[in-house]
Amino acid sequence: MSSVNYALKKILVGTLRMMPSGHKLSENAGTMPGTLIYTGKMMDEVPEITLYQYDEAGANKFTDTNPKNVLQKIDPAKRNWINVSAIHQTDVLQQIGDCFHLHPLVMEDIPNTLLSPQYEDYDDYLFLTLKMLSINQETHLVEQEHVSFVLGSNYVLSFQERKKDVFDPVRQRLESAIGKIRKRGVDYLLYALIDVIVDNYYGITEEVSDQMAQMEDSLIREPKPNSVESITNYKRQLIDLRKSVYPLRDALGKLDNEEELINKNTMRFFQDVYSHIAHVINTMETQQEILSGFMDLYMSSLSHKMNDVMKTLTIISTVFIPLTFIAGIYGMNFHYMPELTYHWGYPIALLFMLVVGSGMYMYMKSQKWF
Repeated sequence: MSSVNYALKKILVGTLRMMPSGHKLSENAGTMPGTLIYTGKMMDEVPEITLYQYDEAGANKFTDTNPKNVLQKIDPAKRNWINVSAIHQTDVLQQIGDCFHLHPLVMEDIPNTLLSPQYEDYDDYLFLTLKMLSINQETHLVEQEHVSFVLGSNYVLSFQERKKDVFDPVRQRLESAIGKIRKRGVDYLLYALIDVIVDNYYGITEEVSDQMAQMEDSLIREPKPNSVESITNYKRQLIDLRKSVYPLRDALGKLDNEEELINKNTMRFFQDVYSHIAHVINTMETQQEILSGFMDLYMSSLSHKMNDVMKTLTIISTVFIPLTFIAGIYGMNFHYMPELTYHWGYPIALLFMLVVGSGMYMYMKSQKWF
């Protein structure tokens, strides 16, 4: 297996890992609304609840595995960011949902990793789900994580499947007062979290573009039978990635009508994120068009390679046709053949065959047939 096909196989495996193993939405049919069912891949991580409490003066951090210990530290006079990892523990989600009086339908959607990005307005708070995409630096696999946000008047709740995330730049800005994140409200914090997620989409599209460039070179140089399978698998990967990005554009587009929880000045930043998503989508559409042409490129490369083979065989056949004719004549078993009695007949015949073959070869080369 070539290095390109191996890399494509690794990315495909990463795409398959993006999907929860074996769970289907139809399995939840008939359940009572508000039932918390985790549909993602089961993990053994211990849930971790982190509270960032901040204002212009500073920021404090509290981390615990027991949600009650964290929730009791909430200060309504300050801005609060509560991040919950390992949403497979639905009892932890229920405690947090009860504390903030979240709607049962919101609680139902938080652990449902099969849902596409969406936005809902519940008057007192906003609910937003999206997909966090990243590339594992060790395995180079594309990884996807279901993330949910709840924006209230003085708090932001974030729910994610595992502890590993892309929020470290936001945490550093909170702890070191870099930029204006402490001076603005929690709506700006929500923007910062969404922005860092969308920025990581660029890394995904760049990785896909690099792999497609390698694939194109491979198709031109040496098309292989398994190239068709690689192209098909790559199309599926792009479809999965687009399913994670396209709905987010529509969800953020609905934020334009929100005036109570999102400040007008902050809305401009969300519009900037919207433009970033539009750029990512345009890139993916371009990649889709390029990928659609890969099959034609594969067939063209295969046809060109076959033409080279046929041309080589034709040249060899053409050179040996007169030689076969000469050898056939002198291979006949007639008794009265004058040349058979010549002492130098055999070397002369070989020399004549060599001259004829060389002459035909030089003629075809002078005509640039090869």
